[in-house]
Amino acid sequence: MSEKKQILVVEDHSAVRILLSNYLGKTFNVRTTSDGYEALAWINEGNVPDLIILDIIMPGLNGIEFLTNIRNSGFFRYVPVVVVSAEEDKELIEKCIELGINGYLQKPFNPSELQSKILTILKKNKNTIVTPNI
Repeated sequence: MSEKKQILVVEDHSAVRILLSNYLGKTFNVRTTSDGYEALAWINEGNVPDLIILDIIMPGLNGIEFLTNIRNSGFFRYVPVVVVSAEEDKELIEKCIELGINGYLQKPFNPSELQSKILTILKKNKNTIVTPNI
């Protein structure tokens, strides 16, 4: 049996973190963090998620700043990111797309649609070997 994939959820609302942890935890190992600083600290400890679910509007280090940080890193730039946000500002959404997100879902969202999107992204990346430029 293959090992469960690791999903990092970066979300400031505890109810959404609990929902995603419970729903996705049946299929994946889920680690949740409440802001971008906490998420960066976790990955900088040597944890490499297979996929990140990211909110845009958060206190502290917001989603755009977090995404910019990981996309500029040598090692984490290739981790797939799905943005799940209530944000409707087209400029912010375009910025996420420019930073290379792999998907966007508007809140409120259907957890099964998110899981389907995750599985599609992970399947697409399964046979892709990426060598980071470190």
